[in-house]
Amino acid sequence: MNPEHLRSADRLAAWIRSEPAEPLVFRNFLVEDRARAVARAMRAIDVWSRCATTYHGTTGATEITEAEWADHPDRAARHFVARPLGRVLEPGALADASRKAVEQFLAFAVLQGPLRAWLSAGTGIELDGRSTVEFACYSAGDEIRPHQDLLPGRVMAVNFYLDENYRQGTGGRLGYRNETGEEFFVDPLFNTFSLIPVREKCWHWVEPFQGEGVGRYTVSIGQNRSV
Repeated sequence: MNPEHLRSADRLAAWIRSEPAEPLVFRNFLVEDRARAVARAMRAIDVWSRCATTYHGTTGATEITEAEWADHPDRAARHFVARPLGRVLEPGALADASRKAVEQFLAFAVLQGPLRAWLSAGTGIELDGRSTVEFACYSAGDEIRPHQDLLPGRVMAVNFYLDENYRQGTGGRLGYRNETGEEFFVDPLFNTFSLIPVREKCWHWVEPFQGEGVGRYTVSIGQNRSV
């Protein structure tokens, strides 16, 4: 990450304690050349597949066909997901430079724990390695409907936005509604990092994306409290 953000412990501490809740946003979060390398790699991934889901209960989702999704009363999300993610790192799946960029990013954000350690130190919450990771991108009309992520142990969700071509006014904003009904919106500008607290009376979503082609390249990671 950019060295300037290493001095953000006070911001993290105030954010996690704030009531009512709200998102926390860091612009230019990754070192510029690293962010651009990961963005190029995400565009080169060849395992993107369409994913349309519906909600069941408070934490479950069921995948359905895209044709069923638009009129389904419990529609949840529709976008592209890179899966199986492990295939991205297989020899020959990406050019060497792109594969290295993804490997370094995952080491920082998930596998080796620097991001988790920074979040734990700042918030005072010990986080463990039970992270969920999703690489996603969106075409016109794709969205994620309001949900809560009330999974056992889940305390926060983080997003890296890695689309250099994203422009404000083309949708795809992260929406967040807190305990008092106040709403916040985060534009997924390139190299932005957002955090949202997961709380029982809070909801979040992604507005329909209206950009041209495929965009809003995003890495989403769910962070859990250590048990």
